[in-house]
Amino acid sequence: MSTIALRPHSRSILQRSAYACQQCRVSSSRWHSSARKTGGFEALRKKLPSLADGKLRDLPNKPARTRFAPSPTGYLHLGSLRTALFNWLIARATGGQFIIRVEDTDRTRIVEDATFRLLADLKWAELDWDEGPDVGGKFGPYQQSLRLDHYKRNISRLLENGHAYRCFCSSHDLERHKQQSLEGGGTAHYPGTCRTIPVPEAERRAAAGEPHVVRFNAQGRRPSFVDSVYGNYQKSEDEDDFILIKTDGYPTYHFANVVDDHLMNITHVIRGAEWLISTPKHIALYDAFNWTPPTFAHAGLLCAQNGEKLSKRNHDIDISSYRDRGVLPSALNNWLALLGWSMSEKDLAKKDGEVIYTTQALAEKFSLRFTKGNIKTNPDKLAVIQRKHLTHRLREDPADDAFLRRTIVPVSTRLLASISDLLAAKKEEYLTNPANHRHAFSTTDFSGLTPVLADPATAPAHILRVNRALAADSPVDPLDLIYEHPSLFFRPSATAYARHTFSRSLSKLDDLKDYAGAVSPEALLADLRASFEAVPVAEWGAAKLQQAINDFSERHATEVTKDDGTTKKVKATKAAYTLLRLVLTGDPLRGAKPAKLQLALLGKEETLLRFDMCAA
Repeated sequence: MSTIALRPHSRSILQRSAYACQQCRVSSSRWHSSARKTGGFEALRKKLPSLADGKLRDLPNKPARTRFAPSPTGYLHLGSLRTALFNWLIARATGGQFIIRVEDTDRTRIVEDATFRLLADLKWAELDWDEGPDVGGKFGPYQQSLRLDHYKRNISRLLENGHAYRCFCSSHDLERHKQQSLEGGGTAHYPGTCRTIPVPEAERRAAAGEPHVVRFNAQGRRPSFVDSVYGNYQKSEDEDDFILIKTDGYPTYHFANVVDDHLMNITHVIRGAEWLISTPKHIALYDAFNWTPPTFAHAGLLCAQNGEKLSKRNHDIDISSYRDRGVLPSALNNWLALLGWSMSEKDLAKKDGEVIYTTQALAEKFSLRFTKGNIKTNPDKLAVIQRKHLTHRLREDPADDAFLRRTIVPVSTRLLASISDLLAAKKEEYLTNPANHRHAFSTTDFSGLTPVLADPATAPAHILRVNRALAADSPVDPLDLIYEHPSLFFRPSATAYARHTFSRSLSKLDDLKDYAGAVSPEALLADLRASFEAVPVAEWGAAKLQQAINDFSERHATEVTKDDGTTKKVKATKAAYTLLRLVLTGDPLRGAKPAKLQLALLGKEETLLRFDMCAA
């Protein structure tokens, strides 16, 4: 008999979200390799000058213009959503603007539907923007492939003032030099072969159509800057003559990024710490243009619990998969914000202080107080936050039915349909709740969906009714409810009832053995059924149902002789609840919610039908 964990998943494609030229990839790879050997960003933090929590980490005192600039080479994942969230929060916290800019200059790696999906996922995540490719704005266009004139005009400035030059070296020659340099203990830097070509000659060769790139003339400088998180930062080696314009005429990430941030008046750039090593390149470009750079803040990298880089295997998955699993946008944002951002001690001291129910409330508490070093993600904490957010929405009065139908109903319906298909196949399987890996139930325990759930017209309302009712007592998760309380969704099977026939097991239970001689279990079952049949449909609610249980328990009370010879009247309460567990769940030992709640949720018709199935 196999064990399955049945929960809907969607396939995700994990790709890099931003372009980096080959030189940067080599440099970044070498840096990351070194960082791993020395403890990563924690080691880097110790090497940096200390930065006291103060003005640099407080919010600016004027509106900030921030941007999220995804590359359509893949879909939105955790790290990129956190970057978007942090930039959105600082813009909203200061009354500024949040801009979306699509960086699509790496034409060979573009995924056809990525831009559409990126924007759709950001909207689902409740992050709105003031300017972007779909809404326009006075600094547009907001798609880099449509901004080539801006790059052409500004690269001409650098060529004219000597901060850039044309390079005609072939990829073969560059690779040969790099290998020789590395073998000799040198760097992978460009050797400067074309740096001294006279400008007229370079212009003539370019006009003739000779393939070439445009490089930055770094002149052996080591630009430094002050990061809002890591403090003063300067690389230990001279800056390379990195590429600005590729052979296809498109700008590299570094060049387009700086030009666009300046032209769009971006004041603050919040991004992952993996870009810290590239920022001196950007500072060098700002200096070359005589432009004022924005304020930079590099948030620590997200990693798995074991310290490894996030991947699809350890939860760095397409954001749409969180949506498909029913995670609320507010819960995901709440969890992501806590991955690298330090809340105030005052807020943390409050009960559930880390639980913030809206992105607007997050913005009101936000600051640039990010933690240094890698941040370990904890999916279990997301589950806790999700339960609290969902319960908060279920308890709202009045509840937002439209929102709940969009979030709870689809994911519940998919899981119910999957389990229903297994039941129909009559193949015995053990279902395990993937949230806690606990055995839930066997497919032989149930025969199919209750009629109210089998009907698409009535199923959504019943799903919400069950979730609301159970959320009244404790935090809930819609998928966990199905695993933990299957009898509220599926009808017990004849096989389940047959396992607990009165003659074989029921009469032996402590809760009923006192009645074995005087009143048969069958008679008790029939009388309990009659008690509920007498309750009018219009009055089928917790109060009347509890009264029916109490009346039954009183009618079947027994006199029990105590050790001192006196007698005591004992109500048949345990007997009533034992019978109800059997009738409602198919198992007198199955844990369940209070009987009156189950009865109220199942309704009179379904309750009486289960009594009849149990007695058959």
